[in-house]
Amino acid sequence: MSDLNRLTQMVTERAGGLVLYARQWLDAASAEDVVQEALTALLMETRLPQNPIAWMYRAVHNAAIDSVRSTSRRRRREQIVATGRREWFESSADSILDAQVAEAALKQLSAEHRQVVVMRIWGELGLAQIAEVMEMSVATVRERYISALAQLRGALEKPCRNKMD
Repeated sequence: MSDLNRLTQMVTERAGGLVLYARQWLDAASAEDVVQEALTALLMETRLPQNPIAWMYRAVHNAAIDSVRSTSRRRRREQIVATGRREWFESSADSILDAQVAEAALKQLSAEHRQVVVMRIWGELGLAQIAEVMEMSVATVRERYISALAQLRGALEKPCRNKMD
């Protein structure tokens, strides 16, 4: 049996223990990934360590800690972005348009209809410019704009309640 085969067998026999060791820091799937990466790194070594099993535990430990740190940094960045995210519209007390209702109405439009409305109203682009951006005819852009406005009007207009009801 070659050294490589014997090494692979030794590590494979201890894979369960290595995964359990990594699970101190990671979930099951991530722990298995870390063990797999450590095994791959061991097999790529030009000189085998004196104690391959101890080396594997050290490699799994280091990779697990790196993974935890990386995940923590990513979550912090995502949290910063999420808390810094502004709503589509800014609400103000004197606004005749409820920002949350307007945002919800826009989100109900298809992506293409929403793009046309945003470019036309907030981007102040002409229909020809929008057609160029969206790579469609001016007639199609106009049709989508009119359709989107009708949908928005229906979503944003609140019917008056009859006092007799």
